[in-house]
Amino acid sequence: MQASSTNIEVGYDALSNGVAILDRSHMGRILASGSDALDLINRFSTNETVGLSDGDVVVTVITSDIGRVKELITIARRSASESVIMTGPGAESSIIDWLNRYNFGEDCKLSVITEDTGQITISGSQAVDLEIDLPELDHVIASEISGMPVEIARTSGPFLSSYEVLVQDADQLSAVWDALLSAGGTPASEAAFDVLRVEQGLPGRSGEITDDSNPIEARLGSYISFTKGCYMGQEVIARLDTYDKIQRRLVGLLTESGSSLSEGTALKADDREIGRVTSVVESPSLGRTIALAYVRKAHAQPGTTLDSVHGPVSVTELPFSAI
Repeated sequence: MQASSTNIEVGYDALSNGVAILDRSHMGRILASGSDALDLINRFSTNETVGLSDGDVVVTVITSDIGRVKELITIARRSASESVIMTGPGAESSIIDWLNRYNFGEDCKLSVITEDTGQITISGSQAVDLEIDLPELDHVIASEISGMPVEIARTSGPFLSSYEVLVQDADQLSAVWDALLSAGGTPASEAAFDVLRVEQGLPGRSGEITDDSNPIEARLGSYISFTKGCYMGQEVIARLDTYDKIQRRLVGLLTESGSSLSEGTALKADDREIGRVTSVVESPSLGRTIALAYVRKAHAQPGTTLDSVHGPVSVTELPFSAI
């Protein structure tokens, strides 16, 4: 990975008010080729993946047979027979195996290209200052950075709004990185990214977007189409939405001044465990520890006080930035 600033404040400021770059080459990348590839994916996808045009980008959830999250993916369509799929770290092979279980002779080939390619995230309000070609939201374009071929995709999340630079040749990653540095990009760490993510109440891959949750619980409702055709787990998700049957919600937590929290901390009400902390950061803008947690729906109302081994915590509205 390229060098990133270990100073969280520098990265946080760049993400908030400037332009930050992060080496995301550790994230997974899959090449989907064949005329039936997006149709196959659509059978497991909460969002529509068929009917896309060349250059379209869509974020969707791959679900299990009981409507749980298998993986959050971003699809960038190059052509009718080729797309790039971005996944979380180490998720490529498991997703390919899951999809191929139901590939009964379709024209579809899924190949891991993570090691052969690179990925750099550009995020921040001043990204246009880099003076490189940038696509519109939910689109991908072929471009060059200092003469090196790249693809740049713009996504709306569910993480911080960003541009994903896909470097076609991993050997050129350092050169692309250096060019973005020279253009004004500030290296930022995942830790800085997580601070802003939690402040905005956005789910993360390690704590919130897991196979223990369904997409509605994980605040991924924007990536669910309730009008598309059938997909695996659809009936479960539709019932959860129609009848408001989710058992828990992702909420924000504020600690008492000076107290701390840790990921995995149990949350209790009347000596009964009703949830667990999933992400914890120190918020520069709020000057205190803040956290995300899954809690039982009955205890998810803002203003509810819950107990933890670190002391009382208060459920609050998301995003924290609205406080």
